This record gives sequence, C-alpha cells and structure tokens, in this order.
Amino acid sequence: MKSPLPASIRTPAQQILRQVIKTALFNKTDGELAPSPPEPKIGIRRVLPPYLGEMGYEVKYHLARVEPWLRNGWKIIARRPEYYPPGTAILAPEFMAACDTILAEHVIFGAGAGILATPPELPDLEVAPRLYDGKLEVVMNMVDLNKITREAVAEIRLRQLFIEWLDYDGRPLTDYDRNIFAFSETCLAETELRRSEGLRPSYRPFAFENPPEPIEPHVGFQIRAVKQLARLRNSDPDWMCATADAIGAHLGLPVIAYGHPDGCVIPEGRRTTWKPELGTEGHLARELGYLSSCRLMLGPDSGWSDLMAWLGVPVLLEMLRFPAAFEELRDSFQPRIALVDRTAPLEPQVDALLACETCLPFVDPRKRGTYKAMFPWDY
Repeated sequence: MKSPLPASIRTPAQQILRQVIKTALFNKTDGELAPSPPEPKIGIRRVLPPYLGEMGYEVKYHLARVEPWLRNGWKIIARRPEYYPPGTAILAPEFMAACDTILAEHVIFGAGAGILATPPELPDLEVAPRLYDGKLEVVMNMVDLNKITREAVAEIRLRQLFIEWLDYDGRPLTDYDRNIFAFSETCLAETELRRSEGLRPSYRPFAFENPPEPIEPHVGFQIRAVKQLARLRNSDPDWMCATADAIGAHLGLPVIAYGHPDGCVIPEGRRTTWKPELGTEGHLARELGYLSSCRLMLGPDSGWSDLMAWLGVPVLLEMLRFPAAFEELRDSFQPRIALVDRTAPLEPQVDALLACETCLPFVDPRKRGTYKAMFPWDY
C-alpha cells in the first residue's frame, strides 16, 4: 500500500473492513449461539490462549505483559513453556496443532508481536474524507479483498477454537483474549505504533537458574538460517565459525554452537547444543542451562539476541540490518550488545564489550520508534 495515511488511520480502517466481512459471514449462519459448557475441554479453568508471535517480541513485550495474570492464578498455553515461571505453562499439543492448521490454511504466520497475513502490502485503499455543512463523510474504495478476508476468517476460526477448548460457564472474556487472536493490534501498521520500551520480566527461566546439565564457561554462537521472509539476515556459516573460533582463542574458552535445524545451521564436527538422538525434547531447557555459563555470544540479528539481553549474556552481533531493532531493550533490560566491525581487529572489540556495563549500537534518537514529530496530529 502506498498511502500518506498514518498507521493510526490505516489500522482502524482495516479493522472496520474485517468487521464488515465477519458480520456478513455471521449473518449467513443461523446465528444460534451455544451456551458455555460447565467445564473447559482443556480440563483446567482460567487458561489464557497462546502467544503466536516471534520469540524476540515474546521476550521484549509478552512475558512481562502476561506475568501479572500468571501471578494471579492464571495459566497459559505456551510454545516455549521454558520461558514461563514453573507451573504456569500448559502444553496442549492438540490445541496447538489445530491452531497451526488454521494459520497454515490461510497463509498466516507469526511476525513481530503477533500474526500477519501475507502479502505484507495492504490492499489498495483509498480513503476520501469530505466535510460539508458540519458533517463528515468518509468514502473508502478498496481493491483486492483477499488478504482482509483471510484475516477475518482466520480470526473467526481462532476464536472458535478458543471457545471450544477454553470456555466454560463463568469464564470471562478479557482484553488479552481479544487481542491475542486478532490482527487489530498485531499487523505491521500497528507494530509501527506499538513499538515502545520493552518490559523485562521479574524472573529468569528456571532452566537458566537451575541448569539441567553442567557445562563449563564457553563462547557461544548461533548460525541463523531461516527459510522464510528476511533471508538477507541469514548468517554466513564460514564467517560465523571462524569468528567464534577467534573469540574463543582470544578468551581461552571452548566454543559451542547453539540452535536447532529448524531455523539454524548445525555445523558438523563441532560441539553443539543440538542432540539429534533427542530431537527437540529438552533442547530449549538444555540451551538455557548452557547460557548460564556462556561468557559471550556471537549472535544473529534476531530474537536470539533479545533473549541474551534478558539473560544478561553479552552479544557481539554479526550484522544489524535494522539499527533500531534493539532500542526497546536499552533502559529496562540494560543489555550488552555491540555490532562487530569487520574492518577492525576483533580482540579489542571483544574486550570492550566485556568491560562495559551496558551498551547498544548507536542509533539517532530522533529516528527511534514512533516519529514523535507526528504525535500532535496522530491518534
């Protein structure tokens, strides 16, 4: 979409169109609403639906946002239960499989802090406001309803899944429920608006504080290899291996590769956190335990480095395609993240990173987050 409209206008306009489509679809049914069952299908009351966005945004925004609910007796269905306080996360493989089927059938995936329908461009949308005789008339002309329709149907199906599994007589509908299975606050336009200071959870993962297996101090690295979307952010495996080895030699520490085959390159002939014989079973808990002994991480430009900020592990970034990507961490997380300068000697950069208390790559504060000069005219 090429439009001068700010995100605060585009996003509500989309939501209006989604609601029109959803209302039309509802009116095609008999409209008969079934009563809530006495007990939820999942077998536990007061359960929140799962977070569906990217891992980095889960660390920066979601964990602290949901923490008050968990402290007040709620539980949550989680893809990564290791990130949540013990006893608060629920594994519901049948629910998640049904959820993933809905997303796949409508070509929707986790992006940013929520869910996104492809293509990322919005449909051609022309909004023409006219003011006359004290009245405001707004005319919207739209081309290609495919994306909006997929979003509307996906919202309906996801919320029907919520009702099927989590509803019971007396279960309230919360703001969390409404937002987590919606595009209103998770589409790209809204991400532009909602980018703000991250909130650090008051705890660290149990497996980080209580490693499931011992590991000596070491240098870590992760080779990003994501098949979808921003492939330009994928790592150069040879450079990553060579640079990690150089850091390890400088610090006199062994080197361990982190990650799993779904999204990372697992280098052959090296120590890794990945154990093929176990697969994903216990993998994240093992990595969290290893990270408690990691002295420096050579990290990709991804949510992995957001995780390092939460855990207090210094990160030397291999690249940084979006300079403001980690700015939300600056104050509350106080990370140690530096961008490697490939034209300068490596060892002084490693020493400087380990010596500082907190740091991030420099970003012009005038270009950080929402453009503040537009605030008086924005919503």
